[in-house]
Amino acid sequence: MKLRLFLTILASLSLIIILNACGTTDYYKDRAVQRARKFLLEEDRTLNLAQREYVKFNKPVIMAAPIFVKLGTASATSGTLSHICIAWIAPGRKDAHVVFGVSDNRLRDWTPNRVVIKRYDKPAHEYHAARNAAILYGVSNFLYLSNKKLNRIRFEVPETIVTDYKLTEATLKGKGLSEKHLKSLVQITFVWASGRAGHKLFVCGLGAKDLTGWRPIFGGETPVSELREHFLGPVSFGQFAPKPEEDKKSVKVKEAKK
Repeated sequence: MKLRLFLTILASLSLIIILNACGTTDYYKDRAVQRARKFLLEEDRTLNLAQREYVKFNKPVIMAAPIFVKLGTASATSGTLSHICIAWIAPGRKDAHVVFGVSDNRLRDWTPNRVVIKRYDKPAHEYHAARNAAILYGVSNFLYLSNKKLNRIRFEVPETIVTDYKLTEATLKGKGLSEKHLKSLVQITFVWASGRAGHKLFVCGLGAKDLTGWRPIFGGETPVSELREHFLGPVSFGQFAPKPEEDKKSVKVKEAKK
């Protein structure tokens, strides 16, 4: 009986401690948000009245990235010193207003340091998945290529273009596809420099227009003239896709077709 009473009291005390800890964390977080809100409204002059009202009465997004981790642990505890960013994206703005500061992850001593206006583009997860699939296909199937050319596929950033290669029924069947599937899919081809004059390395595949579900179909080393015959246009996929100057190369290929 005494043991049961002791365990009941112990459980109650544990629950009280947990609830108090949660309450304390919420207090620190709310205090940090209030400081960030005040700092932003005082420092920024680009928000209009409606956008300032949005900042006053709406919850922000809180982001954290560790700077130093407390010795003896790899976990993100209160002993971890972090960059803490408190951000709002006001209506009519594409950029986020980010208030930067440093503190532990409970925000106990967080104070604002500066305001940064930054755009957060959606990471191109589909692009990475498709590119990795193209790389794997190339290094697994183009065994006749030299190691130097295979390393181009492994490590260089490819161009991405839309093509119109004719796919045979047997090829489609081997990939579990049919003519009906082609109506909802886009033929997107990854292209690398070959190092051989007048040639390119490529992997042609099918997927949604944003590369979701993209699968490689065929590829190899091809003359630029043949690639040009099937070239429809350049395409890019977000902040991690090929740089603008690489897209310009594709545009030049299109112009040469004329």
